[in-house]
Amino acid sequence: MRSLSWPAPLGVVTCSGVDHLSLQATVASFQNSLGLDKQENSERIMRRIQAFDSFFAENDSRSPLGGQFEMVRRKGLPPGNVLVQALLLSEMSTGLLMGAQDASAIEGELICELAGSGESFRGMRNEVQCRMGEIVLKDNLGIVASLLQGPDHRTRLKKDTKDVVFFVFSVPGITVNEIHEGTEQISSIFKNACSDLSAQVYESGAPILTGQNSIL
Repeated sequence: MRSLSWPAPLGVVTCSGVDHLSLQATVASFQNSLGLDKQENSERIMRRIQAFDSFFAENDSRSPLGGQFEMVRRKGLPPGNVLVQALLLSEMSTGLLMGAQDASAIEGELICELAGSGESFRGMRNEVQCRMGEIVLKDNLGIVASLLQGPDHRTRLKKDTKDVVFFVFSVPGITVNEIHEGTEQISSIFKNACSDLSAQVYESGAPILTGQNSIL
């Protein structure tokens, strides 16, 4: 990651032993107090969303944040997996792009680096061909997520997932303090709905270690 022209901080939050019923109640409570229409909240969130929009556009991609923000502002969180709802709630309340995956499916160490030539992974719908130099997360078996192209299929969230790892991504214009805010938001949602929680913010060049037998 040393070749990047910006610090590229990454937030990582692990939540073990998630109680889905307890989380559902917490998500409902947080959703009622989102306040996305309040001017001060909206301006802060939109500034961050625009930073992601710009970075994605520069890389011939489209950030999902803007469309999601408008959907949640108008209709609230969509029904479905409460873990996905918690992810979306965390993103919309901060304006930061995040990812969430099944921590028990991650094998060995987890690292953040730039993709090499010809690298690919199985995405949620089909095979994803990585672009040379794009930011990816890898475990011992391969790529588990791409900043620009989303998560892989192997470590996807399932209805019975109990151990979750969240990622809080950054782009130019997003500060380390803002990434800390993202990890704090996730932690506040899960602190009473899981048996163990750990949060950390890593900066470019620092290793990330995770897996079934290690702690972030």
